[in-house]
Amino acid sequence: MKKILLPFFCIFTSIIFGQVTNEGTPASWSLPQQKSAFQPIVLPQLELETLYREDQIKDQSRRKPFRVGVPIAVDYGLNNAGFWTNLSNGDRIWRIYFNAVDAVHLSFNFDEFYLPKGAKIYLYTNDRSDLLGAYTAIQNNDSNQLGTWFVNGDKVWIEYFEPANAIGEGKLHIASVIHGYRLGHAVQKNYGLTAKRSVGFNKSGNCEHDVDCSVGADFDGIKNVVKKSVAFLNMGNGYICSGSLLNNTAQDKTPYLLTAEHCYEDGGGNPSNPALYSMRFNWISPNPVCAQINQSTASTVFQSISGAVLRAKNMISDFMLLEINSPLDPSWDVTYAGWDRTDQIPNFTVGIHHPNGDIMKVSRDDDPPFKSNNTGSYYWVIPGTDDTGYGGTGLGSGWEIGSTEGGSSGSPLFNPNGLVIGQLYGGASECSLLNDLNDNDKYDFYGRFATSWDFGGVASNSLKFWLDPLNTGQTTLASLTSTLAVASEELNRGIKMYPNPSSGIISIEIQQAFGDYNVELFNVLGQSLRKNTLKNNQLDISNLPSAFYYLKITEKETNRYAIKKLILNK
Repeated sequence: MKKILLPFFCIFTSIIFGQVTNEGTPASWSLPQQKSAFQPIVLPQLELETLYREDQIKDQSRRKPFRVGVPIAVDYGLNNAGFWTNLSNGDRIWRIYFNAVDAVHLSFNFDEFYLPKGAKIYLYTNDRSDLLGAYTAIQNNDSNQLGTWFVNGDKVWIEYFEPANAIGEGKLHIASVIHGYRLGHAVQKNYGLTAKRSVGFNKSGNCEHDVDCSVGADFDGIKNVVKKSVAFLNMGNGYICSGSLLNNTAQDKTPYLLTAEHCYEDGGGNPSNPALYSMRFNWISPNPVCAQINQSTASTVFQSISGAVLRAKNMISDFMLLEINSPLDPSWDVTYAGWDRTDQIPNFTVGIHHPNGDIMKVSRDDDPPFKSNNTGSYYWVIPGTDDTGYGGTGLGSGWEIGSTEGGSSGSPLFNPNGLVIGQLYGGASECSLLNDLNDNDKYDFYGRFATSWDFGGVASNSLKFWLDPLNTGQTTLASLTSTLAVASEELNRGIKMYPNPSSGIISIEIQQAFGDYNVELFNVLGQSLRKNTLKNNQLDISNLPSAFYYLKITEKETNRYAIKKLILNK
C-alpha cells in the first residue's frame, strides 16, 4: 500500500522475554581511545534515481508494503570478518564496521544467531549518536535467526561481547544489510529530484495528527488505552507496515499481532521471513502536532522486540496474524486490543498507524463505513469522493481527521467502543497536494475482522483458532491492559531491593517521604499472587518456585507506583 531490560534469566522456567534491553553500553567504550587501522566494509551504493522512479509507482499500488530500504547480501561472521580484542580479564569482544554512504538508517539480518549466557550485542553509529542493544541470550530462538531494528546513520558498528567462561560458544553470521534510504521525514540525499518533489511526497504529510491530538471527547479516553496496542513493523526486507496486539479469550497475554497479509510479500512478490521481523511499541510524540506544518518531536521512549512466527493469513480479507516469539515484558505499558466480529456497521471509526514509518498518528471518519465485496475481497470502506467502484456513492468526504499513507498498511480500525473491526488493506487517501494541511477526501478500505474469523475451520487462514482458544464463541472481547507499567520514575529510584537474585528473603528499603504504600507481587503473566506482604521491610517468597517475578509498590496517597523485577533462585 502507499501507503533492554537487564539480562535476567528465568531459572527453571520456560518463559523468557525477547525484547532489546536498551540498557548499558558496549565494552569497547570503556577502553582507551585508540586510532585503528581497521577500515569499514563499504557497501555498494544504491541507484537512488531508479529507486525514486520505482517508488513513484509502487507507492500508489495501495496493496503493497512501503519500501524504505534495500537488502544487500553479505557474508560476514565471527570466523571470516571483523576483528577480535582480548580483554585483561579473559573476556573478548568482536567488532565489525559498515559504511553505506549517505544511508538514512541501517539494519541487519543474522541467518545464524546464538548467544551464550552473558554475551551481548550492541549496534551503534561511528559517532555514537545512536545505540541499539543489548541483544542477549534471551534473543535466542528456534530458528537461530534475528533481524535488528534500525540504527540511524550510514556508518554502523556491530559489537559482540563474549565472557571468558563462554569463549567460542557464540555463533553469528550476517546474511544481509538493509540500506535505508527513507523513513518518516528523513530522505537520503540525492533520492529523486529532491528539490522538485511535491511537499507531501515521501514523508508523513502535514495533514496527519499525532496520536495524542484530540479526536473528540467521545473517543479520546479510549484512544489513550488502545494506542498502546499499535506497533510499527520492520519486515526485515526493507519494507515496513503497522499492526496491533490483540487480546484472546484466555486473556493470557499471548503476544498475537494483527497486520495485513499483503505485508508478507515485498513489492516483487517475494515472501518475507517473520523470524526477521522487529516491532516497536509506544513510539509517540511527547509534543503532539495536529495538522500543522511543524514536524513532530521524536521520542526516545518506546519498546522494541524481535522475531515472530506466522500463525494465520488470508488474502480474502487481507489479514495476517503473527505470534511474537516470546512474551512481552509485563512492565511494558502496552494494551492487548479487544475486538468485535459481529460485522455491525459502526457510527464512526478511528485508525491508529505509523504512516511512512513516522511517529504514531491517528485518523477519524465521522461517517459509517460501508461493506464491500470487490473481486472476492471483503472489506470496510471509508467513504470518499471516489468510492463508486466499491459500491459507494462517491459523495463521501474521506477522513475528517488525518489520513493514511505508506507504512499504515495493517494498522487497526477501531469502532466507537475501541474494538478492532479490521486492518488497513489499501486505499487512495492521502494529504492533499494542493493544501497539505487537509486530506484529499478519498476512500480507504480495511479487511473485515468478521470475515477473517473462520475460513472453513482451517487454523492457518482463520483468526478463530488463535483468538478463541477456549472455544467460547464470543463475538466481542474487551481490551486487556498491562497492570505493571512503570508509572513513576521518581518513586522507582527511591526504592532499593536486595539481594537480587534471591534465595527467598528480600530486603526492601523505601524512602519515608513517599508515605504509606501497598505492595503486590505478580508472576510473569501479570497475575497477582500476593498483596501487602511486607514484614519488617522484608518479603518472604521462599515457598514460591524459582522463577522471575514483579513487585508493584504503590503510594497510597497519590496512586503513583513503581515496578521492581526480582529473580527467585533457590
